[in-house]
Amino acid sequence: MNIYEKIFVRLKELHMSQIELSRRTGIATSTISDWRKKKINPQADKLVIICKALDMSLVDLLCDENDKKNNILTADFVTEDQLVFEAMMNASPNIRKRLISYYYIISYIKDNDNQDRNISIIQDENGKSIVLINDIRYKSRRHIDWNEIETYLKQYVGECIEILETSEKINIGTDFPDEYAHSKDTKNVKGVNEKAKANAITAIEDLIEIATNKSEFPDYNKKHGNKAKYGWYRYTTCFGIPVYNEEGVLERYNIFRARILARRDEDGKLYLYDVVTIKKETSKPLES
Repeated sequence: MNIYEKIFVRLKELHMSQIELSRRTGIATSTISDWRKKKINPQADKLVIICKALDMSLVDLLCDENDKKNNILTADFVTEDQLVFEAMMNASPNIRKRLISYYYIISYIKDNDNQDRNISIIQDENGKSIVLINDIRYKSRRHIDWNEIETYLKQYVGECIEILETSEKINIGTDFPDEYAHSKDTKNVKGVNEKAKANAITAIEDLIEIATNKSEFPDYNKKHGNKAKYGWYRYTTCFGIPVYNEEGVLERYNIFRARILARRDEDGKLYLYDVVTIKKETSKPLES
């Protein structure tokens, strides 16, 4: 059985949703869905946190039943390097080779990948989802480079993200990065709202996934022309940005509400156009 198959079997055993697994691990629900849809395994650096979330051992996740008959140290989940090494020492040569391979991949990524997203999804008191962006790229509004942001957003071009509420697919086309970074809405956004839009770039997929309240909007003054010819839609989304005190300790999250703007193209598909009307709603401590 493949690793991704074992994950979904375990989810079923625990009666756990993909949203809950996303909340526990910080892995986007679209990524979790892709494991099954595309028949791919998670990245190696995610395996330990997945095991912890699913209350299973790394050996259970990596090894087949025949392999597990060997003398292997097992635990509820593996969280420390020592346990990993003990598991290796007590494993058969075949399993030891596999565990060592995964361990070095995990260690390499931890040491070298400084671009890892640190994002989680929580629910407020009304059950509405909020994307918490825990590591912010732009801590000061004075240092926001919108050309840099446009370049960053180009990595999303070609992606297709599903809105959980409606099961609609939102595609990301080549016009999105420029519109997000240089639209009239972006030029007009100020203060904490500008900082929020700049930092929301790392959570675009998550913001689409939790979007709700779809509504069709007219193209006022025919501002968008042919781009709005086949349909112009808005969805509500919500995210939080951390606020730290002078000692660098997290005090609270500023919570923002925004509108996802999508257009329907001639091919009938929906395309992300911009994230607009970002507005701070609350500023209070949250339970994550």
